Amino acid sequence: MKKMYPVFGFVGLCWLVFLVNNLLLNGQFSHLGIVPRTVSGLSGVVLAPLLHASFRHLLANTVPLLLLGGLIAFRSPATYVSITVAGTLISGALIWLLARPGCHLGASGLVFCYFGYVLGQAWFSRTFVNILLALVCGFIYGGLIWGLSPFQTGVSWEAHVAGLVTGVLLARIGSPRQELSAGKVPPPPVNK
Repeated sequence: MKKMYPVFGFVGLCWLVFLVNNLLLNGQFSHLGIVPRTVSGLSGVVLAPLLHASFRHLLANTVPLLLLGGLIAFRSPATYVSITVAGTLISGALIWLLARPGCHLGASGLVFCYFGYVLGQAWFSRTFVNILLALVCGFIYGGLIWGLSPFQTGVSWEAHVAGLVTGVLLARIGSPRQELSAGKVPPPPVNK
């Protein structure tokens, strides 16, 4: 359970920011999301995952943040923290550079980052545990793929795509090289 503390901390922070912003400040922070290609929108790269447009928006992100983030943290809390930080910054930068005009906020980009990371781990490391986790995630969250469609209104599909790409990229960076898949045979182990 101790391994889940960073996940609970992040989700708790999302809820705290939502309550303060919406109950005490009447939504004054909601404009601090990512506003593409504007200097003022740069702060949203860091703040956007903590800001949610509505209670329903926050609730929709809470469960996958706990489950997908928990899968990563259960294996390594340090990896969870680094994936969360890198996922926030890289996907946020992609949104800032490439997304359509508007204010992009919410943690769904991180949800897609976690999803991409879990799937990427299975693809790049090809261990039984990673493949099993990816299959379970694909079964439970396979519907996330619809979130990548640009034909949705009121949804930042760009954040979803940026998060998924970032998660797969982070999985690739963090996976050991597959020597056999590159046509190289590793040397035999040395017994001493």
